[in-house]
Amino acid sequence: PMRSNSFPLLSLHAPTLHDSTLDRPLSDLMVAHLDPETAAAWDDWKLSLMDSVRGDQTPDSAVEQLLQALHLNEQGLLDDARLMTEAKRVFKITAIDTLMDKSNKFDLRSLRTLLAHTKAWEPGLFRLIDRLQDSAIRGDQSLNETPWRLDLDLPPRCSQGRADLFVMLHNKTGATSNVKVDVVVAEGEPALQTIRVEARASRRIDRTRATDQVDTLGRLLDDATVLWIGLAWPDSKLGSHPVQVTLRGEHGETLSSVVVQTTLSSKAQQESAGQ
Repeated sequence: PMRSNSFPLLSLHAPTLHDSTLDRPLSDLMVAHLDPETAAAWDDWKLSLMDSVRGDQTPDSAVEQLLQALHLNEQGLLDDARLMTEAKRVFKITAIDTLMDKSNKFDLRSLRTLLAHTKAWEPGLFRLIDRLQDSAIRGDQSLNETPWRLDLDLPPRCSQGRADLFVMLHNKTGATSNVKVDVVVAEGEPALQTIRVEARASRRIDRTRATDQVDTLGRLLDDATVLWIGLAWPDSKLGSHPVQVTLRGEHGETLSSVVVQTTLSSKAQQESAGQ
């Protein structure tokens, strides 16, 4: 969390209840970490964009694509000129002008601040996104040649008996499927969580176009099922604990399964890492 003159209450707010499924991962995660005052202003801002997005966009989809481009820009994978090109693909010129106007509450500068705030709270999702992007650039076979791609992120160290688990799923069977994600947490509260999702079929990634960072990441994230799952343990539990994530098909069959370890600590910690 960070302090900002534009969003003075931001550093005081911590998310509590939230949806398990992130339909628009970056936008949904960002909004969950906004204080109520900023969240209300965000809703008003998106309503004001109704007539300022291109015909094939909604305010929600345009903002999500802009956040994707901002993340790539922050990672050094997209220069400022291409960032503006991407903004113009989804927003009309009137909206571009407001995004460049620093007197507006939500401009490119403040969106960067909010994205950085979200990443400080929840680096796990951003690591999943970066691994997904890296797989696309390398032409990893998991994106096209296996029926299911399951990736997850859990901090290797957790404090205060809680952690955020992020799961990213791609369905490459060619058809929409109803699946279950079982999360088994050793000595957890609860020890088992089952989340049922409808996993849309993912489009194949054309390797000849995979060097187009924005287009590739946009398609991969649009087609992904992304879950944000809170884990908890009793305060008395310390040390290494396994967490198993199992993907099950419509008839209960195991499609994929991954086990990761996290170490429970009584001290506040900052370190996080992926699978």
